[in-house]
Amino acid sequence: MLRLMDKPQDAPTLPTRYYRQNAAEARQTAEEATTRAIKERLHGSARDFDKLADAADRAEQTADPPARVIPRRR
Repeated sequence: MLRLMDKPQDAPTLPTRYYRQNAAEARQTAEEATTRAIKERLHGSARDFDKLADAADRAEQTADPPARVIPRRR
């Protein structure tokens, strides 16, 4: 998925609505998919976009750069 942690700190984040729209599109496409693996993949992508949207919300509310707001996967 997107690697916002690797972006330079002065790079702007995308607006929350961008990520929410992508999440909604992934969910809609998943409803139309006929293969279970594809549905699961699309739902996973939707969850990832929701996490990015949540991080973008937090970044807008804090003075910290986005790289410090998005938790790293371990």
